[in-house]
Amino acid sequence: MIGRTDFITEAVWSDIILVWYCLVDDAYQELERQFGRWRQRGPSPVFTDSEVITVALVIDTFFGGHEALGLSFLRQYQTDLFPHLPGTGRFNERRTRLGPLIDQVRRWITRQEGLLPDEDRIRLVDSAPIFVNTYARGSRSATLAGPEYFGIAKSQGAKVFGLRLVLTTSCEQVVDGWMLAPASHHDSLTLPALLEGEAALQVLGDGAYHHPISESVLTEKHDIRLLAPPRKDSSTPWPPALRDTVTRLRRNIETALGILAVVFHVEQPNARSLHGLVSRISTRVLAYTLCFLMDKYLAQLSA
Repeated sequence: MIGRTDFITEAVWSDIILVWYCLVDDAYQELERQFGRWRQRGPSPVFTDSEVITVALVIDTFFGGHEALGLSFLRQYQTDLFPHLPGTGRFNERRTRLGPLIDQVRRWITRQEGLLPDEDRIRLVDSAPIFVNTYARGSRSATLAGPEYFGIAKSQGAKVFGLRLVLTTSCEQVVDGWMLAPASHHDSLTLPALLEGEAALQVLGDGAYHHPISESVLTEKHDIRLLAPPRKDSSTPWPPALRDTVTRLRRNIETALGILAVVFHVEQPNARSLHGLVSRISTRVLAYTLCFLMDKYLAQLSA
């Protein structure tokens, strides 16, 4: 069985970079046609925004988010692909400003490639901790400030200073939507915000998302049915068959979060600002999404 991320170590890097750039630039050009020019003033830079996003993908996929190391490698070995690569500081500044656009690129590619068919109305929901700083040094963090950012990652048995990444995926593990919440916020309280723009969905979550008030709000406002198992000692327990089915389906989002954490290091963005943190997470979710397309496009490239 071919793993979803095997191409990272098995394919030629220049081929991967070329496919990424083409997909990103197609999305970027289409978004500009639909919504207008991203840059409000001044001429377009020699090193394009599509190249910035592509280089960010390289850094977060091959170099664990280490910008200086990734840029140094590209300057030495990929000068033909990126002859106008900016300095580390300038690159970081441009990448940070492109954070919101990077996620729009992901959404466009997801729709264009049919990764989330309209008829697929089932979503899985789960969360992962985002470690911004060590817990002991949290009160001195320059990125976030406030007691709401101190929380617990029960699945890891760890204290967290930072944020909570809450996301929805299809049963095929494709990310649909995601948001960041303070680490202290309970999972069940994040759903109304995460699903604000959605409608007519069936969402499967674990016991942490069982919250009768949130369930009723989602049903009445958005026609979204939330299936989250109650406690086993509840007065209205689920039938064992239903609980087993939901648990089995939810393993798919646990796998998705595992790939995001192990391969793309999404839990440790290593950013110095909140905007930089959002940009890095956007890039890593985009990199994960592109994994679903790489086998097809790399095969076309080598044909």
